[in-house]
Amino acid sequence: HLRELRGAVVSLTSDGHLLCSYMGTDPSFFSTPKVNAREVDYEQVDAEMKKLHRFIREATRTQDILPKTDAVEDLSVSSNVSSSLDKPSQALIQDMDGLPVPSVTVQVKIKALSALQSFKLSICVQPPLAVTEDQFALEPMGVGSTKVVAFSAFLNGRYPPADLTGDIIVSYSSPTGKNSAGVPRVLQSRFSLPLALVCVPSSPAKNTKFKITVDTNQPPVDLSSIFREFSAKTEDKDGSSLAFQLLSGTKVTVVASKTSQRYRIQSDSFEDMWLVVKELLQRFDQHFAKLGIKDFRKSFSGSLPLQDYFLSVDHHFQLRVSAQQYQDLLSERAVQFRAIQRRLLTRFKDKTPAPLQNLDTLLEATYSQVMALAEAAEDNRALLEQAFVRLRSATHLLVLLMSLWQGLTPDQTAILEATLLPLLQDTPQLGWEESCDAAVSHLLRSCLSQSPKDQATTLAQTGGLVLGLPQDTARLKKHIALLCDRIGKGGRLTLASDANVQVPAQVQNLAAPGGVETIAEVAGDAEEMEPPQEITKFLKKKQPSKKVKKEKEKKVASTEPSGATAQEVAGGAQEAIKEAKKERKESSKGKKESRKDSSKEEAKKESKKESSSSKEKKESSKEKEGKDIGDKKVSRKSSVKVKEKTKEPEAEET
Repeated sequence: HLRELRGAVVSLTSDGHLLCSYMGTDPSFFSTPKVNAREVDYEQVDAEMKKLHRFIREATRTQDILPKTDAVEDLSVSSNVSSSLDKPSQALIQDMDGLPVPSVTVQVKIKALSALQSFKLSICVQPPLAVTEDQFALEPMGVGSTKVVAFSAFLNGRYPPADLTGDIIVSYSSPTGKNSAGVPRVLQSRFSLPLALVCVPSSPAKNTKFKITVDTNQPPVDLSSIFREFSAKTEDKDGSSLAFQLLSGTKVTVVASKTSQRYRIQSDSFEDMWLVVKELLQRFDQHFAKLGIKDFRKSFSGSLPLQDYFLSVDHHFQLRVSAQQYQDLLSERAVQFRAIQRRLLTRFKDKTPAPLQNLDTLLEATYSQVMALAEAAEDNRALLEQAFVRLRSATHLLVLLMSLWQGLTPDQTAILEATLLPLLQDTPQLGWEESCDAAVSHLLRSCLSQSPKDQATTLAQTGGLVLGLPQDTARLKKHIALLCDRIGKGGRLTLASDANVQVPAQVQNLAAPGGVETIAEVAGDAEEMEPPQEITKFLKKKQPSKKVKKEKEKKVASTEPSGATAQEVAGGAQEAIKEAKKERKESSKGKKESRKDSSKEEAKKESKKESSSSKEKKESSKEKEGKDIGDKKVSRKSSVKVKEKTKEPEAEET
């Protein structure tokens, strides 16, 4: 038994570890300690706060936020990759599709410049690459001592990696006068593995699905002279074409034009071209640098293969959705399995035995479903890892083509790569799609924004949305296409806030880490002080109404006082109604115009007030005219009654 626990299960793992496990949980005997209630001495707290503020001011005045690195390092790390492959190979998988899997030896040399201790060396490579040993524990080193560590790297998966570089991380402790145990430090170095580790020479392919053309400003180069390790086994002797057979099964062909300065890379897989294109451009730079040519330029003039890239995006997203579905099904079956177990336990504990009612059969079937779903989820996880590596390769290739297309600087290329590749690996909580969409959206609203308002809004934002698995990739693909379009139109990638436009001072105050100041409402007062010009326009528009009044007065003067009848008064009322309708139409038009131009809203409101006052003046003038003409008083009635009055005089005249 283990700690008075009986029935522990001892298991042996594949790497030789022994595990003792048991069912159940340990009870927690923790109890919250009693808090001594005492009164707070505010004078003591105030004195302590002042003391802390003084320490903070002295610290910020005398030193930087981050400690400065020493001018002289404690040790130096250098790596050397063997130019020849290992014989025999150290790979775990000896062959893939009939092709042998090679390995290469990497030597790491560590030289101590001071006394060091607690040495640990770690090796990190990108999947599906692997190494024979990734952790080394080294003994303490004295001043001037040197140690050499060797390991082999090889391909351990049936798909090409997204990167052939590896990282060497050395952690150690450097003793000081005050701390004999030493101050922990970390040093990092990088090495590059050869292309021959993942592919072999082959015969060129003529018909392929995907093609990329790279332009240069120098005469075509003999491919066999820059790929000597592959040209010895190729069938093409003129050096105009070269083919690489990846160990995963796809073939990549490089063809040099004999008449122009172009090179075409073609393959049946879009993402598999990445490693060959990268190696080709690197060897071009090295070749022309040896010749002393400093103005060597390379470019890409074709259209960006976004649709080919989106195929990798959709494939990765579908596998993520499948992983989520497997997780949900596993949760349901696990709940069902535990419920059946509880019922069986109650049946077995019962003193009077009862029939199981096929619960044992249901338990066995549920267990089989759980195991099948677990295996399917594990297979889907392996496919998801492979799809993410292929997506990284496709993204690296797209970033390279965009940098060649627009001639981006190394800093701009680094920003673009960090935007499209924000993660090194997927996790169930955070995936590539939502992270990339958030990063691309930030660039579209900041340095690649077309309006100052979007940039100001982005700088003033204090929080963001919660990232999660999206419903589809339509939004992400739209944003990536818009990103490429903005860059193609001359957008400048930068992390500065004033990339393309100056940010207003009020927004800078909002985005500052300090307090938020109140914004004086000066703009609203200015808008209220501007309307004199609008009022003059409004008065010009109201001049026709004065003419109408004069015409009415002339008509009244021309008619005989004794002949003033209800017909004339009704006609004046009808004209007033028509004028009111016209004014209503004008006011409705003013409302529509105010929607288009928000700056004229206040002027329109004042115009409506003046129009209503003019209506009241008209009505009062008409009442006076009615009193002068006759003794009858005509009030404003509905249009139906006015029409009846107009018909009666017409009948009398006939």
